[in-house]
Amino acid sequence: MFLSRYHHTIDAKGRLSIPGKYREALARRATGVLIVTTDEEQCLAMLPLDEWERRAAKIQTMPDTARASKDYRRSFHGDAVDCTLDGQGRILLPPELRQYAGLDRDVMLVGLYNYFEAWSLARWQAKSAQLARDREQIVGAATGYGV
Repeated sequence: MFLSRYHHTIDAKGRLSIPGKYREALARRATGVLIVTTDEEQCLAMLPLDEWERRAAKIQTMPDTARASKDYRRSFHGDAVDCTLDGQGRILLPPELRQYAGLDRDVMLVGLYNYFEAWSLARWQAKSAQLARDREQIVGAATGYGV
Protein backbone atom coordinates (compact mmCIF):
# COMPACT_ATOMS: atom_id res chain seq x y z
CA MET A 1 0.00 0.00 0.00
CA PHE A 2 1.10 3.55 -0.67
CA LEU A 3 0.62 6.01 2.17
CA SER A 4 1.95 9.43 3.19
CA ARG A 5 3.75 12.13 1.24
CA TYR A 6 7.41 12.33 0.28
CA HIS A 7 9.35 15.30 -1.06
CA HIS A 8 11.88 14.06 -3.63
CA THR A 9 13.84 15.57 -6.47
CA ILE A 10 14.32 14.74 -10.13
CA ASP A 11 17.93 14.71 -11.27
CA ALA A 12 19.29 16.33 -14.44
CA LYS A 13 18.69 13.11 -16.40
CA GLY A 14 15.00 12.99 -15.45
CA ARG A 15 15.32 10.23 -12.87
CA LEU A 16 13.06 10.20 -9.83
CA SER A 17 13.96 8.25 -6.70
CA ILE A 18 11.05 6.22 -5.35
CA PRO A 19 10.72 6.19 -1.53
CA GLY A 20 11.86 3.02 0.22
CA LYS A 21 8.38 2.22 1.56
CA TYR A 22 6.93 2.51 -1.95
CA ARG A 23 9.71 0.33 -3.37
CA GLU A 24 8.90 -2.35 -0.80
CA ALA A 25 5.22 -2.27 -1.79
CA LEU A 26 6.15 -2.45 -5.48
CA ALA A 27 8.44 -5.41 -4.91
CA ARG A 28 5.59 -7.30 -3.21
CA ARG A 29 3.01 -6.40 -5.86
CA ALA A 30 4.57 -5.79 -9.22
CA THR A 31 8.23 -6.76 -9.34
CA GLY A 32 9.34 -3.15 -9.46
CA VAL A 33 7.30 -2.10 -12.51
CA LEU A 34 5.32 1.15 -12.48
CA ILE A 35 2.98 2.36 -15.17
CA VAL A 36 3.07 6.15 -15.25
CA THR A 37 0.36 8.15 -16.96
CA THR A 38 -1.20 11.59 -16.92
CA ASP A 39 -3.91 12.52 -14.45
CA GLU A 40 -6.62 15.10 -15.08
CA GLU A 41 -5.26 17.25 -12.22
CA GLN A 42 -1.95 17.85 -14.04
CA CYS A 43 0.02 15.41 -11.97
CA LEU A 44 1.24 11.91 -12.84
CA ALA A 45 -0.50 8.74 -11.69
CA MET A 46 2.01 6.01 -10.82
CA LEU A 47 0.39 2.61 -10.76
CA PRO A 48 1.84 -0.79 -9.91
CA LEU A 49 1.31 -3.25 -12.75
CA ASP A 50 -1.52 -5.10 -10.97
CA GLU A 51 -3.45 -1.87 -10.34
CA TRP A 52 -2.88 -0.81 -13.95
CA GLU A 53 -4.26 -4.11 -15.22
CA ARG A 54 -7.31 -3.82 -12.93
CA ARG A 55 -8.09 -0.36 -14.27
CA ALA A 56 -7.38 -1.32 -17.87
CA ALA A 57 -9.86 -4.21 -17.59
CA LYS A 58 -12.56 -1.77 -16.43
CA ILE A 59 -11.73 0.64 -19.23
CA GLN A 60 -12.04 -2.16 -21.78
CA THR A 61 -15.72 -2.46 -20.83
CA MET A 62 -16.37 1.09 -22.05
CA PRO A 63 -18.03 1.25 -25.49
CA ASP A 64 -15.72 1.70 -28.49
CA THR A 65 -18.37 3.77 -30.22
CA ALA A 66 -18.67 6.59 -27.67
CA ARG A 67 -16.34 9.50 -28.35
CA ALA A 68 -15.80 10.30 -24.65
CA SER A 69 -14.90 6.67 -24.04
CA LYS A 70 -12.38 6.64 -26.88
CA ASP A 71 -10.91 9.95 -25.74
CA TYR A 72 -10.47 8.60 -22.22
CA ARG A 73 -8.75 5.48 -23.58
CA ARG A 74 -6.48 7.64 -25.73
CA SER A 75 -5.46 9.64 -22.70
CA PHE A 76 -5.18 6.77 -20.24
CA HIS A 77 -3.33 4.35 -22.50
CA GLY A 78 -1.69 6.71 -24.98
CA ASP A 79 0.07 8.79 -22.35
CA ALA A 80 1.23 5.79 -20.32
CA VAL A 81 4.76 4.45 -20.10
CA ASP A 82 6.09 1.50 -18.17
CA CYS A 83 8.99 2.31 -15.89
CA THR A 84 11.26 -0.19 -14.20
CA LEU A 85 13.15 0.73 -11.08
CA ASP A 86 16.91 0.78 -11.54
CA GLY A 87 19.33 -0.63 -9.00
CA GLN A 88 19.15 2.58 -6.97
CA GLY A 89 15.33 2.64 -6.82
CA ARG A 90 14.85 5.33 -9.48
CA ILE A 91 12.65 5.56 -12.55
CA LEU A 92 13.31 7.59 -15.67
CA LEU A 93 10.41 9.91 -16.44
CA PRO A 94 10.07 10.87 -20.12
CA PRO A 95 10.32 14.61 -20.86
CA GLU A 96 6.71 14.74 -22.16
CA LEU A 97 5.32 13.48 -18.86
CA ARG A 98 7.56 15.77 -16.82
CA GLN A 99 6.42 18.72 -18.91
CA TYR A 100 2.72 17.80 -18.61
CA ALA A 101 2.92 17.67 -14.81
CA GLY A 102 5.25 20.66 -14.50
CA LEU A 103 7.93 18.52 -12.87
CA ASP A 104 11.33 20.15 -12.90
CA ARG A 105 13.26 19.46 -9.71
CA ASP A 106 11.08 19.32 -6.59
CA VAL A 107 8.42 16.62 -6.61
CA MET A 108 5.83 15.62 -4.02
CA LEU A 109 4.88 11.94 -4.09
CA VAL A 110 1.43 11.39 -2.57
CA GLY A 111 0.16 7.95 -1.61
CA LEU A 112 -3.42 6.99 -2.48
CA TYR A 113 -3.34 3.43 -1.10
CA ASN A 114 -3.46 1.45 -4.40
CA TYR A 115 -1.17 3.83 -6.27
CA PHE A 116 0.55 7.17 -5.84
CA GLU A 117 0.84 10.50 -7.63
CA ALA A 118 3.77 12.73 -8.55
CA TRP A 119 3.06 16.46 -8.24
CA SER A 120 5.22 19.47 -8.87
CA LEU A 121 5.88 20.99 -5.47
CA ALA A 122 4.13 24.25 -6.43
CA ARG A 123 1.03 22.46 -7.73
CA TRP A 124 0.93 20.24 -4.65
CA GLN A 125 1.12 23.24 -2.34
CA ALA A 126 -1.87 24.79 -4.15
CA LYS A 127 -3.77 21.47 -4.04
CA SER A 128 -2.96 21.00 -0.36
CA ALA A 129 -4.29 24.48 0.42
CA GLN A 130 -7.47 23.70 -1.53
CA LEU A 131 -7.88 20.42 0.38
CA ALA A 132 -7.54 22.27 3.68
CA ARG A 133 -10.11 24.90 2.63
CA ASP A 134 -12.60 22.28 1.40
CA ARG A 135 -12.05 19.67 4.13
CA GLU A 136 -15.60 19.77 5.48
CA GLN A 137 -17.10 19.36 2.01
CA ILE A 138 -14.63 16.56 1.16
CA VAL A 139 -15.48 14.65 4.34
CA GLY A 140 -19.18 15.11 3.62
CA ALA A 141 -18.78 13.70 0.11
CA ALA A 142 -16.83 10.71 1.44
CA THR A 143 -19.59 9.86 3.89
CA GLY A 144 -21.92 9.69 0.90
CA TYR A 145 -19.78 6.76 -0.30
CA GLY A 146 -20.20 4.99 3.02
CA VAL A 147 -16.76 5.93 4.37
